[in-house]
Amino acid sequence: MEKPVRYLACAAALAALAACGGSTSVEHGRYSPTTLTFNANGTPDLKGLTIHLGNSAGDATIGDTVVYIVVQTLKQWGANADLQLGDANTTQLAVVSGQLQATAGPLPTDLNAGLDVFGNNQVHVDYLVVSRDLTSLDQIKGKTVAIATTVSPDYYLLQGALKKVGLTTSDVKVQLTGSNGNSVNDMIQGRVDLAFVHADALLQLEQHGTIHVLANAAALEPWEADSYMAATPAWLKANPATAEAIDLAWLHAAYVFDHERSAWVNAALAYTKNAETSSQVAAGYDALARAQPWPDDGSGMSLSTLTKNFDAARQAGQIKGRGDRPISQWADIGPWQAAVKYFKAHAKAIEA
Repeated sequence: MEKPVRYLACAAALAALAACGGSTSVEHGRYSPTTLTFNANGTPDLKGLTIHLGNSAGDATIGDTVVYIVVQTLKQWGANADLQLGDANTTQLAVVSGQLQATAGPLPTDLNAGLDVFGNNQVHVDYLVVSRDLTSLDQIKGKTVAIATTVSPDYYLLQGALKKVGLTTSDVKVQLTGSNGNSVNDMIQGRVDLAFVHADALLQLEQHGTIHVLANAAALEPWEADSYMAATPAWLKANPATAEAIDLAWLHAAYVFDHERSAWVNAALAYTKNAETSSQVAAGYDALARAQPWPDDGSGMSLSTLTKNFDAARQAGQIKGRGDRPISQWADIGPWQAAVKYFKAHAKAIEA
């Protein structure tokens, strides 16, 4: 597939790239930002690479452990890598200014800052459909359903749930709660029959009795993503191998979540600096696993999936200014495709 048209291009040479979002720091004669090389064991050779990544998710929580593992994996492969946390669009702005090379963040925040998407961060939103009394989606007709707002992810998941059982919104009573936390409280108080909640809320709900998980977001609306990896167009043009390395590290991190529970729990404890006990983090893992948010099968970055996420965000009024541009100007899927191809051919090396 041809590389997509760039949204922003810098005519100057590498020294001028800082004005367009910065370049990757490379020691002379070692790592190449344009051609990824591999060690004899099949892992990327990143010796000489320095890269600063961001995550626009606020404080370190166990739900962001995959991003932490990405950075640790880049280090294991020889890079000098670090992770900076930020709120709102601070890490996106840091990418624009050249302080960071790339960041994980929601699609609207990435695009509105003028960044391009080049890889997954969280493929599926971590929502579960839960109920105390119902045991199947087939039972929801005439019931009261809690969702936060008509522009939050659970709105689209509700449409997917209704479609799955051949119903429409007129067949249920929709209760807008204003926030996911309020949806959880309404479920605890028995004011609703079912609710769409974040996976980690399952632990809170289970403290108040038996809770049935009727479905997850991955089953209802598999296109609906939480966040992506993004960088400036100029940086991606100058550093395709670095972007591919980040995507490979993400595929490894997703594999850890999907197949190595204890390793993921240990990474979460390190990332959060033991803010919770090992048993609490393990319980958090089990709740997140119900949502299947990080598949390591290469899905999540097709142009059709990206388009659906863009259209949903645009319809919700979240795409603004520089963000409102054709997909050919913001989706750089070349590094992702290269990473997936290599991962599938050399999975044992990358998984190790």
